[in-house]
Amino acid sequence: MSEMIFSLPGLAVAIALIAAGAIQGSTGFGFNMLAAPLLAIIDPSFVPGPMLALATIVCIGGALREYADVHRRDLAFSLFGRVIAASLAALCLGLLSPQIFSALFGLSVLAAVVLSLVGLQIQATPKTLFAAGAISGFMGTLTSIGSAPMALVYQNTTGARMRATLNAFFVLGGLLSIIALALVGQFGRSDIVLAAFMTPPAFIGFLLSGYTRNLVDRGHVKTVVLVVSTLSGLTLLWKAFG
Repeated sequence: MSEMIFSLPGLAVAIALIAAGAIQGSTGFGFNMLAAPLLAIIDPSFVPGPMLALATIVCIGGALREYADVHRRDLAFSLFGRVIAASLAALCLGLLSPQIFSALFGLSVLAAVVLSLVGLQIQATPKTLFAAGAISGFMGTLTSIGSAPMALVYQNTTGARMRATLNAFFVLGGLLSIIALALVGQFGRSDIVLAAFMTPPAFIGFLLSGYTRNLVDRGHVKTVVLVVSTLSGLTLLWKAFG
């Protein structure tokens, strides 16, 4: 592991984690979308367990920083969906290839972005939050990239509500996914060690988000959500066919 720190791949990992931490702290989502694909190429052992654990750690910082803005009703409905989906996803591991899962999820995310662009209004209601929580939990447990469905539900809300509630959701949801993976033997001590190794650069990026989150708070929530969600969908397709 020490050899990686001082290598070109190690530098690429650090840069990706800093950028991902800044995005997560600014929006409340997007950490694994930016970092997981690159890290999976460098070493497949980085996903899904270590990246889920690391994203959970970073989200704890985001949830604590804006705790007063966490919307508890939103959190309850979305987590209910995630509990069900994470359990199902863990059972589905091995039934289909990761490439098929990534392709299906990527196309679904892009379809949701297109529908939003043509005028579909997605509001944060109990039904949409439950559905988004379930889809996010299923995607995140299988691919480490599951933030887009929840983000799309929040595209018409304020930056603070989106950031705080999504960070809280991914803290609790990430723990649920990790538990589900552990129960089927897909998460252990080595995953914790890798997550700890990646934590310092991720938190450097998170601290930098104190400056970048102003963009989201200036009325650009929907634009940021659609751009990052599009990148998420394309990233999933790239994982499937690249």
